[in-house]
Amino acid sequence: MQTTALETSAEQIGHNRVKLRVEVPETALKPAFDAVYRRWAGQIKVPGFRKGKVPRQIIDTRVGAGTVREEALQDALPDLYRDALRAEGIEAIASPEIEVVEFAAGSPLVFEATIDTRPEVVLPDIGGLEVEAPESEVGEAEVDEQLERLRDRFAELETVGREARRGDYALIDLNGSEDGKPVEGASQPDFLYEVGSRSGPPSLDAELVGNRPGAIIKFRDKMAPGSGEPAGQDISFTVLLKEVKAKKLPALDDEFAKTVGEFDKLADLRADLRERLAEVKQGAMQEELRTRALAVLVDATDLESPERLVEDEFNHRLEHFEADLKKANLTMADYERETDSTELEIRSELRKQVARSVKAELVIEELSRRQEIDVTEEELAREISLAAAQIGREPQDVAKQLAQSGRVGSVAADIIRRKALDYVAENVNVIGGPQGKDENQ
Repeated sequence: MQTTALETSAEQIGHNRVKLRVEVPETALKPAFDAVYRRWAGQIKVPGFRKGKVPRQIIDTRVGAGTVREEALQDALPDLYRDALRAEGIEAIASPEIEVVEFAAGSPLVFEATIDTRPEVVLPDIGGLEVEAPESEVGEAEVDEQLERLRDRFAELETVGREARRGDYALIDLNGSEDGKPVEGASQPDFLYEVGSRSGPPSLDAELVGNRPGAIIKFRDKMAPGSGEPAGQDISFTVLLKEVKAKKLPALDDEFAKTVGEFDKLADLRADLRERLAEVKQGAMQEELRTRALAVLVDATDLESPERLVEDEFNHRLEHFEADLKKANLTMADYERETDSTELEIRSELRKQVARSVKAELVIEELSRRQEIDVTEEELAREISLAAAQIGREPQDVAKQLAQSGRVGSVAADIIRRKALDYVAENVNVIGGPQGKDENQ
């Protein structure tokens, strides 16, 4: 296809892959060359010439004509590529592989771009998909669990003379040393430590259990990940167990209900907890319903995730995963041991997750297009206000920051995705729940 500035042709070279050939007349590159010469004229100093007024011939001599041409090419290529995509009506879903075929003085620029294109997505009949309704009823066991958590919050610690057990609190002097010298960050006097919390040296819990107040415990161990500079060091520990404190839970009666809040009886407290749990569970149920609805939609859609998108996202997630391990002072080998798996298995599982995630995003994008799901100014403003409230900032400041960083589009995309998921959840056939369209109706 020919436009006023360039000539293009496209060839299908594989499943959802296109090779785009672009020919650009040399005159169309003049603005790019002018910009490069202006840039260099303002940077180099040449006796006898004012800054910004250095002639092009001197710039070619000082910098090199080839360097100028290469910079002009790199500056011009992104816009030329976008123009070529528009000319051929191609929608790319990943960065292209560009090869410059010809770029000689006095001749047109010719380049080829290998492009991964958006695959055709054939959506199933959403109304024919079935989803099992998430559990929505609040059981007595759940209310009992919340009551026990409340009792634990209002528990008092009392000193006992017996041996330490898991769940107790031990008042200890913890001292870490190496070759008789204290290790900074590995000691803490009068440390009230919860036995079984695994928040100290890895062996500390096991060493404390079974010992009585007055015991002096010695062992060697590695400092736990996240403990700062000593993390991972193998050092000697000496622990003086000074006191053992056990939790004394309050009785579960009407007096406890009065202590917790404005309740006359325990039954009133239970009713309040049940109501609060129902509200929380309703929100969680709706989120789970969206998750299940998306899962059945993805399963029912015959679509192979584009390899290029999968590869790019896989590498991105792998980098983040390895960075998280490093922050925790762990290596891939440490993670392999902890999960009883090999690096090959870890990578394989991550790639499967990525491939499914890419497929899900393509399906949701297609659904959003079909249903013409969009974002209103009010919805965008509400989302920004909510984000601002969560971080304690003014909405206008957050909006300005998003605009400056070019992330407003990402916020809008998140809203569209959420609305699309709501559409799926509202239109699938939900089985077994009061909100669902049961097959017997």
